[in-house]
Amino acid sequence: MVEEKDAIKKLIGYQVGITSNILRRVFAARITKYAENISPEQFAVLARLHSKNGLSQSVIAESVLKDDATITRILDSLEKKKLAVRKKAEHDRRSNLAYLTPQGKTLVKKVFPKAKLLNEHLLEGIEKEHIRVVFEVLAKLRENAVKI
Repeated sequence: MVEEKDAIKKLIGYQVGITSNILRRVFAARITKYAENISPEQFAVLARLHSKNGLSQSVIAESVLKDDATITRILDSLEKKKLAVRKKAEHDRRSNLAYLTPQGKTLVKKVFPKAKLLNEHLLEGIEKEHIRVVFEVLAKLRENAVKI
């Protein structure tokens, strides 16, 4: 029988959570070498805008799995750092669209290759088939979690 103190280690949420925390810390430590005062969450927003500039805050929130209030704070911070800017949407003046500034584009271009290299190091020694399965399992976990 599993001891009560070890029971938590059998929960998928616990395992995914501690893995996520470790990955976040490693990424944060690496990113600050190339971009001071940029959190992983801020970089996720910058990278999302780099792939498609001019997104609404709600679209950004959905794509990086953060609530609207958190995205507002992140964008406030990125604007203060002159990495992003918000402009009123032409089709709906009540809506703001976020854009990367030239400095934001430069930062993403500088940091993204480092993030890709970190990803390669993290996946070192893991067979491609196992990586594919992990991605499928994580997608299914997200799908199941949304249904609950």
